[in-house]
Amino acid sequence: MTNSTGGQATESSPSLLKRLQQARERRLTETSVWAIFLALRPDVTVALVLPTIVAAAIGGWWVGEMVWPSAIFAVASILLSALAFQILAAYQDFQQSLSVDARPATDLPGSIFSLQQSGILPPSLLLNVGALLYTISLLCGLWLALFAGWPILFFGAMALLLQLGAVTPPVRFLYRGYGLGEFGVFVAFGVLPLVSTFYAQTQQLSWLPVLGGLPISLLLMLVVLSQNLITLRRDWLIGKRTLAVIFGAARSVDFNVFVTMLAYTSILAVTALTPLPLWWLVGLATLPLAMGVFSEIDRNLAGPEDAVRLRSAAVKAVFWTTILCVAALFISSPG
Repeated sequence: MTNSTGGQATESSPSLLKRLQQARERRLTETSVWAIFLALRPDVTVALVLPTIVAAAIGGWWVGEMVWPSAIFAVASILLSALAFQILAAYQDFQQSLSVDARPATDLPGSIFSLQQSGILPPSLLLNVGALLYTISLLCGLWLALFAGWPILFFGAMALLLQLGAVTPPVRFLYRGYGLGEFGVFVAFGVLPLVSTFYAQTQQLSWLPVLGGLPISLLLMLVVLSQNLITLRRDWLIGKRTLAVIFGAARSVDFNVFVTMLAYTSILAVTALTPLPLWWLVGLATLPLAMGVFSEIDRNLAGPEDAVRLRSAAVKAVFWTTILCVAALFISSPG
């Protein structure tokens, strides 16, 4: 409806208010979608999936042929569960900040924690999206079990219980300290998927994928440790006792160096002690990428910006190490 004023048509107030309300709702929807994307932490999510890719490659190399349906469903299941885990962790962090024992805390501007605090992103939306992703992940796991057999259900159930136990009441061991959270993530994404994905390819239970994938899983842990270093102060305020909170910034940087060296030392050990090809040593080529960033950081003054650089270097290191190791398998043959 329009009104004529001075020969010009103007929009009536109810119509204008309706348009403004619709525009505001569109902006909120777009913001919520972007916020959910941030909650997924794409770089961390990619790192969580890489051990599964390595296990599929080792299994295909071992039997001389890749079983693509099994590999696709294994990667899809882990990818969806990694996305769901990231979302539920973001949801639970905010819920932890509302507890009576938590102190007022803030996070980096634009982070998923800050968006929940400001009311832009409803926590219930995160919870619903996380539940949906876990449901689809479970369906992929069931299809994988139909292809490969019941042991997939056993290892998948163990991984799911670890993931849910890390972030959901009453267990929530991600918040209890003693390294339980980091160790749980290591087992759920860096050990159990290695065994189950290798079995899906070969119908065999073996230590080969666990040992072969160990360097990738340790570099995955480096990504997780760096992420926890980014949120160190916030986690301390809300009572989330990660290793970064327990060690402090300086010792956390030292521990990251230790894990980095352990990962690349394990490449040497795995190549010497397992049937994996000599080309597996090509993974050592990313050592400067992983270690170079430490020379640019003052451990005594390490802050969130430095931790972001550590995480970026760790993500690049685990990604390119995975690419090189998988390529090494494709140009080699067992024995």
